[in-house]
Amino acid sequence: MYETITTDVLIIGGGGAGLRAAVEARDQGASVTMVVKGKYGNSGCTLNVGTSAVVGLNGQNGDTNMSSMCDLVSFGGFLADQKLAKILVDETMERVQELVEWGIDFQREDDGNIALYRSAAHTHVRNFTLKPGDNAREHTYGAPPGWAMMDALMDQAEDRGVTVMDDAVLIDLLTTDGRVVGATVLDCRRNETLVVQAKTTILATGTYSHIFAPTTVSPFETGDGQCAAYRVGADLTGMEASQFVATSVGFPPGTRFLNSENEDFLPKYGIDDPRNFAKEPLTYAVWKEIKEGRGFKGDKVMLDMSAAFERENMPWWFMDLVKEQTEKRGIDLRHEPVASEPRAHTTIGGISINEKCETTVPGLYASGAVAGGVYGHARPEGYTSMITVVFGQRAGRYAAEEAGAADPVSIDPLQVRASLAAAADTIDNAATVKPSDIKRKIKAATRRYAWVIKDEEGLTNGLARIRQVQSETGKLRARSGYDWARALEVRNLLLSAELHFIGSLERRESRGAFFRDDYPETDNVNWLKNILYRQVDGELVLDYETPDLLYCDPARHNGRLQYQPIANYGTSVAVK
Repeated sequence: MYETITTDVLIIGGGGAGLRAAVEARDQGASVTMVVKGKYGNSGCTLNVGTSAVVGLNGQNGDTNMSSMCDLVSFGGFLADQKLAKILVDETMERVQELVEWGIDFQREDDGNIALYRSAAHTHVRNFTLKPGDNAREHTYGAPPGWAMMDALMDQAEDRGVTVMDDAVLIDLLTTDGRVVGATVLDCRRNETLVVQAKTTILATGTYSHIFAPTTVSPFETGDGQCAAYRVGADLTGMEASQFVATSVGFPPGTRFLNSENEDFLPKYGIDDPRNFAKEPLTYAVWKEIKEGRGFKGDKVMLDMSAAFERENMPWWFMDLVKEQTEKRGIDLRHEPVASEPRAHTTIGGISINEKCETTVPGLYASGAVAGGVYGHARPEGYTSMITVVFGQRAGRYAAEEAGAADPVSIDPLQVRASLAAAADTIDNAATVKPSDIKRKIKAATRRYAWVIKDEEGLTNGLARIRQVQSETGKLRARSGYDWARALEVRNLLLSAELHFIGSLERRESRGAFFRDDYPETDNVNWLKNILYRQVDGELVLDYETPDLLYCDPARHNGRLQYQPIANYGTSVAVK
């Protein structure tokens, strides 16, 4: 037998999107149970938040929500769902004001004004940084802006009595008559499985970025939500799209990027100052140099920051970087370059949603980085933090409303037993292969064949390799519930990687953060469309969907992505 928990709204995921959904669902009168993969408050991608973006903090400077939305949509190659993009920019200010009411503050200048600046690919000054309050909690990873968001959201969830199960992992979603009615869950601490029965379910499990290594994201982002949704027939979109960052070290304006020939190579890619350009063209330039044999050992370039010390108005974090490099690595950045390499960042693909955060399967919602379609194939920095609260609030609201009007749901015991039996079949205490062994094989395949700049030969070989690993992976060693959770992650990573390779082979162009060496141009004639991934009768079916160009389109932007440089990095504007 298995334990069954009953709730109105089940939320799977413990980051910002899940917490904001929980707060809203409780405010709508629903009972809420959160299943959190890690420790409560130390799970998800929100903890890693850096800059944020919103229109209006700096008064009247000519900026508009429409301008912000078109920056986002055009930079992503016009593949975004423009209804979702418009919701994001239209509702961000309300969510920011709400966070302020809940105790968040901003990084400020000496005169007390909010420190505002314009990040690359934004046409106006609208970026800002959040700061934790005086009673900040302790977190095991992340950065101060992310801690600030999580602290505020956790306070609100606790005030509302949200039920939280941490160290608990999604196994499968459960359906009755085609409707999601809950999930099977592994309680890692007790090493036991259970069932959560719910009228509506919200997935907020983050990305599948751990098909790659090294990566910037938390270790919990292994495609659990995307894969569970796919297995019950939900549409996924953009699974071929992933972002990378050019460096493993922060760098200030004026930094020179050096290849193994001691050449400052960025100018030949049209990049004068790397801080003036978004991560996509910068990462392309770095990896192109390495791929063509002009990198240092270990696929690295060198960053010369010496000129930065001659500038004024350095970013507030720069002196922390100087101290870190001096104390931890013995490097004097005034005179010595530091080695750096690209890293995988957030994956962009995910579960298709509508404006209510409903997926294509009744009873199932998705919010945050697990959902696809908001960005297209890239995003200027600053929007990711806000999708957590904007779409978290929406998912919580609409899931609670539906739950309030729904009849009681029932669980199929045969489906439960099948799910739990399949989960048990992934492990064996006597097995010699550990989950980490398979994860290394997955990451090695994506690093070799799908890293930053792709081509058909590499993708074909990579897909074959992933399928070989799938076929050879038997039972994995698990001597605790936590080991079992890692084994369950393996099946999700293998599926996520397979879909990534399939979609990357299918998309024969370069767009946003997606680069094909053999198809270097953006092809709006044949590929101004999204790839949808759907399981039908146990088999993958690819479909295609042309975005509705409601508000901005390639013709009005000369068909080009907004990779233009910025001129006023670090500018501070007083809030009015």
